Amino acid sequence: MTGSSTDGVDRLRSTLDAIGATGRTVELWWRDDDLERPSAELDALLDALTEHGIVPALAAVSGRMTADVLPALERTPARLFVHGWLHADHSAVGSKKSEFGPERPIEIRLAEIAGGRRRLAALAGDRLLPCFVPPWNRIGDDLLDRLGGTGVTALSGFAPWDRAPARSDVPRLDTHVDLIDWRAGQMPLTIDAVAETLGLRIAQCTGPIGILSHHLVTDARTWQAWEPLLAGLSRHAAVRWLDPAAALAAVATTPAVEAGSDIRRTA
Repeated sequence: MTGSSTDGVDRLRSTLDAIGATGRTVELWWRDDDLERPSAELDALLDALTEHGIVPALAAVSGRMTADVLPALERTPARLFVHGWLHADHSAVGSKKSEFGPERPIEIRLAEIAGGRRRLAALAGDRLLPCFVPPWNRIGDDLLDRLGGTGVTALSGFAPWDRAPARSDVPRLDTHVDLIDWRAGQMPLTIDAVAETLGLRIAQCTGPIGILSHHLVTDARTWQAWEPLLAGLSRHAAVRWLDPAAALAAVATTPAVEAGSDIRRTA
């Protein structure tokens, strides 16, 4: 990797060099949340990733996504995931935000998941991959063994640092590195902080490691700041970028094994 001499980037480079020296590779994939309509922020995301051959999964808010976003995607191989229904908070007062927590009847929530998948499939056709992304990365335990009945074939949240994700009846393709610090006023991480977190996750995780972005709170200047890291990762011999379909295939037979479904909030 080039373009930065910061400690985090240097440590990440050393980690990848050591992995490469053994003949192994690190598999990475990308998810971006909250797609609804065309925007300059969406264009900045697509420009930044396309330059380095990274194919993102765009988690689309299924009840809100407008058809006019599709022409903006035509120049890219980006795929769509199902990101809830309206991205509406139904949590109890004082609880963490959630659209698909236990507060509402399960049949209503299941119907919204199925309806969201159908709506996006009708709009986007084969660009949609039926992977469900719960808003705020939270989903009620009571849904986890019934997702397959809605027509979705995978679940994607944010993997906790301290425990395995909750078991579900469909494979999990979780993200691990959030590029936004939500507790610091939705501030993008520095390139050094991204590299540091990614290096720690590489040491901790098996299987594809997911990077999570949110285009609506990421401007062109931030993408420019991250560019040396994206370039370095894309050129490194020990890194293999998976497109969303390949990432889903990689976890197709790898279910989660532990309970505890309060997946950390990211957006």
